[in-house]
Amino acid sequence: MNKIFQHGTLELIMAGLYDGTLTFSELLENGDTGIGTTHGLDGEVTVIDGHAYQTKSSGETVEIVDLNTTTPFASAHKSSTNSLKIKSSPLTFNLLDELINQQKLTNSFLSIKAHGTIKNLQVRVAPKQNKPYPDFSTVAASQPVFNYENVTGTLVGDFGNDLYTGVMAGGWHIHFVSDDRTIGGHVLQFDTDNVDLEIDIFDTLNLHLPTNNTDFTEHDVNFADLQAAIAQAEK
Repeated sequence: MNKIFQHGTLELIMAGLYDGTLTFSELLENGDTGIGTTHGLDGEVTVIDGHAYQTKSSGETVEIVDLNTTTPFASAHKSSTNSLKIKSSPLTFNLLDELINQQKLTNSFLSIKAHGTIKNLQVRVAPKQNKPYPDFSTVAASQPVFNYENVTGTLVGDFGNDLYTGVMAGGWHIHFVSDDRTIGGHVLQFDTDNVDLEIDIFDTLNLHLPTNNTDFTEHDVNFADLQAAIAQAEK
């Protein structure tokens, strides 16, 4: 059994439930690679080689050394025994979609790790929020966007079928961290001629929910326009 662990749901983030409800110490017990954010939606987190890196809205990236720091939404996994590896591959979002269609992987839970030099990279970073929290569509309208050229690092992210929209993004949700750990963020666009690509294939999603959090237990899901709102926020 190959599993990917996820704490919280994307719908909770879309609705503005940003309180941290799991420590990074607990998250890292479930994997050494992943993505997420921190309490208050403070930046974008990329987990690689068992270390968590937080990219702040200033553009600065730092390692999370206090593992009691909490997250409202994050994923982590260990390497799958079922994976697809490609050396020296060109890559974009469209090429990723073509690849998983060709490999008939669109109904699986997937993660990506791709290392190399990214020719053109555009990332956004959610700024820290304070209560009362706005919904994510409001946050997304003013979040900073950064553009980089010829930066070497690793793309890390998850894929789920549109069927699971709300639990996860539905499609690709990818973060980036540079080799020198100074650049990162949630990836909006990228293209590259040459990366080493690994796609892990999972048959199990281990979904962990913040059942001791009052905001979660009292939350009413508003399904109207949820998929469109997530698509807007992710792109």
